[in-house]
Amino acid sequence: MGENSIIVPAGRAPNLVGVIVTWRAITHQGLTRSQNEDAHWVTHVVEGKTDTESASRYIFAVADGLGGHRGGAIASRMAIKAVKEEFHAWHGGAADSIISRAMQKANQKIFCVAQTDPELFEKMQTTLTIAILENDSLVIGHVGDCRLYRMRDGQLDVLTRDHTMASDMLQLHMISAKQAAGHPGRHQLTRSVGGDPFMKSDSTRQQVRPGDTYLLCSDGLWSELTDEEIRSALQEDNISSGCEKLVRFALGRGAPDNITGIMFHIDIVGKQAGIPFTWRTLLGKG
Repeated sequence: MGENSIIVPAGRAPNLVGVIVTWRAITHQGLTRSQNEDAHWVTHVVEGKTDTESASRYIFAVADGLGGHRGGAIASRMAIKAVKEEFHAWHGGAADSIISRAMQKANQKIFCVAQTDPELFEKMQTTLTIAILENDSLVIGHVGDCRLYRMRDGQLDVLTRDHTMASDMLQLHMISAKQAAGHPGRHQLTRSVGGDPFMKSDSTRQQVRPGDTYLLCSDGLWSELTDEEIRSALQEDNISSGCEKLVRFALGRGAPDNITGIMFHIDIVGKQAGIPFTWRTLLGKG
């Protein structure tokens, strides 16, 4: 759980190329599960490109181990570990490639572990959604039914597609959006990390704008909320308050699943002149 922004020593800093973001992450076991099978990770680095210029990069990731399976918690943590390993080894290059390698590494490792003890790790799988924010682009890799929402100029959009039976049927125009919302296959995954030796993931790139607010969350959170509740929380001035509000809504409805949500707001995009940095300026209060 945490809220963060860039931390740079006071003094004159090099020109920053990229973004300044405020974020908050919350995870909760829920009210009926015996353990938390969700895992998440947020990190931020500022890399020096030249003596006078630096680049800012963020990564947000959420994995949701399949509920009811003994290996779900292990699978989600293995997936996040794979993301960390690829990110820490990243020394330049396309974010799309990093996400693809992290996804495939997670799938291979989880699948191989599941084969070592089928009785213990039967159907050991996880969902995984990764978002890398670099310069003015948000690159998204996605498998499963975690969701990435975006609030922009009062408009709420879902930037990922659920890999579920209901969602697939909706894509094929076999059912309506209203039917999909209450369909028994709403949470029946058709794609996951670790379920098969070969995995297909979705990848997309979005341009970010100052003022955008995003929510990356597991289905334990979004399935308990209405679009209006999500829209209202993403329009909060304070990221922490908005994120906490969503978790309170889910807990108030019994929270039958694990809950994980990461909310982040785009404060600044583009080159910023080298100015004295303080906590107030970094948090947009200077």
